[in-house]
Amino acid sequence: MRILMLVSNDVVHDSRILKEAKALRAAGHTVAFIGWDRSGREPARTMWDGFDVYLVRTEGLMRLLGKDLFRNPLWWRRAVSIARHLAFDVVHCHDLDTLPIGIRLKEIAGTPIVYDAHEVFGYMIETDVPRPVVDYVFRMERRLAPQADMVIAVNEAVKEYIDRVSGHDSIVVRNSHELTLDAYRPPPGPPFTVIYLGTLHISRFILQAIDVVGEMPDVRLVLGGSKKLTPTVRERCARHSNTPFLGVVPNEQVLPMTLDSHAVLAMLDPGHRISKVGISNKMFEAMVTGRPCIVTEGLLMAEIVDHEECGLIVPYTNAGFRGAVERLRDDPALAERLGRNGLEAAKREYNWGAEQARLVRAYQDLAGRS
Repeated sequence: MRILMLVSNDVVHDSRILKEAKALRAAGHTVAFIGWDRSGREPARTMWDGFDVYLVRTEGLMRLLGKDLFRNPLWWRRAVSIARHLAFDVVHCHDLDTLPIGIRLKEIAGTPIVYDAHEVFGYMIETDVPRPVVDYVFRMERRLAPQADMVIAVNEAVKEYIDRVSGHDSIVVRNSHELTLDAYRPPPGPPFTVIYLGTLHISRFILQAIDVVGEMPDVRLVLGGSKKLTPTVRERCARHSNTPFLGVVPNEQVLPMTLDSHAVLAMLDPGHRISKVGISNKMFEAMVTGRPCIVTEGLLMAEIVDHEECGLIVPYTNAGFRGAVERLRDDPALAERLGRNGLEAAKREYNWGAEQARLVRAYQDLAGRS
């Protein structure tokens, strides 16, 4: 099948969509992308790792509109315009903000669409936009999701939500990682290093972690990533010599750098609804590298960490985080046991090999129905 994937970012920095695309290509499908270059600096068309990538660039009227909230209708329209000139058999919509494009293409060309729910989108945006926008988003999903021909959910909690909204029995494809180790590898020597490489959002305990580690001279916190919190993180990190900020880290460097650390920060604010149905990629990164993770109590992630005994579960407080760091720093045997448990869980269940097999089977079923 010729698969057209839609994603509202620049494509090349989104590890989930690239893993899915590579898995489907390995199964004999062809994959192309239409993405959104919000910076307006990237080429409109490029080839990345053998994939054709077409980008809607934020320029002209889109730039004048000022906010992505107002740019969305133009992004949808321009993506449809690009797609009209491409040949495809199925449209794979990553997240709700691409689903209107897929529905429009289904109306035009009659091609089936796949709705890939990376999260509960309304929960994700509700702390950043006005309430009427959130309400509209939920209504839009209830209207559009039932029109999908196949639905994918990123975990069981999102599946429960999206099945109810869409009326489909969705397929769970977790955002886990490929196995990188045959056997446990001990961490490097001191200083004890906690790592976080990912989305810089206020709900990820990043600013608090900087303050805590800044007062622990024998501990280091390595941070990398992007999003609107970047200037604040950069400034806060600059106050301490043991909190280096790396900016955007290429996907291929994330796991090697995690392997060179001692523990992974994977805390989410329990006061946000998105945290209750989300699983941080950091937990999966910790598992496949054999490193313990630090997660917030009372969340879905905590249930997994508790069951697999692969990290420490703490309150979403400075004291909770500091206590976890001190325990892991002062008890290397505990850190190793938790890390080994995580690696074994990754080998058994939480690995991309298992997920991609489920994705490929789902596409085989879709091809049969189509």
